[in-house]
Amino acid sequence: MNILLAFKAEPDLAMLAEKDWLAAKHQGLDTSITRPCLGEDEQAAAEMMLRQPEGMNLTGLSIGNERADSFLRQFKALGFQRAVRLKREGEMTFAPASVAALLAAWQQQNPQSLVLLGSRSAEGNSGQTGFYLAEQLGWPCFSQVYDFSVNQTLQQVELKQRYATGKRRLTVRLPAVLMIESRGEYCLRTPGLRQKLAVKASDVEVLPAETLGAEVATPALVELDNPQRQRGGLIIQGNDAGEKARSLYRDWLRKRMQP
Repeated sequence: MNILLAFKAEPDLAMLAEKDWLAAKHQGLDTSITRPCLGEDEQAAAEMMLRQPEGMNLTGLSIGNERADSFLRQFKALGFQRAVRLKREGEMTFAPASVAALLAAWQQQNPQSLVLLGSRSAEGNSGQTGFYLAEQLGWPCFSQVYDFSVNQTLQQVELKQRYATGKRRLTVRLPAVLMIESRGEYCLRTPGLRQKLAVKASDVEVLPAETLGAEVATPALVELDNPQRQRGGLIIQGNDAGEKARSLYRDWLRKRMQP
């Protein structure tokens, strides 16, 4: 049985200075200096895949530049059979439909029984890619999944899902698309030194996205802004700690304690 994890190496936007955000309004956001990060949802999905019974063919796939290669090598060291990067120029951050089209084209040439994605990315945070992909493939899609187990004999997946009023357990026939939502239940294991050394750079398959034959559009990013989230504050003046405490009580706390 083939299982695919589609993920994105997200930039650590906290590393950007204010001048970078000012330039992003008209020139686009340059994230080349930031470190790549793997989302919590994708980490949980990879760990769930590694816990499945033996005999599964696991594939990790990312779309973009070489920023994702470190994670692909990590997956390879942990036991994934394939690590693939679809090389494509252009910004794909706010293009869930285009990403889904590339994944659907990959599925046509490399059939999978189960496709896993994270629920939301740290940048776009739209949560739409999985639904677009399921629509194009004609598969069922389940969001807010926090665990699953595959029955290869019956070609079924038993998944645990959160919903409005609690949690539930479903048994679904394959194929299917699962959107994983992590809340700290899983932590991706770390490969050992021997496992890391056994992986070569050539183990990551780099394929031009154009070879898939999918026609995708890259939307133009018009403007990007970083909203300021600052809270107001007031410094309490006083000669010593006692005077400051009395001032805090008299001017602020006493008014809020009155019924």
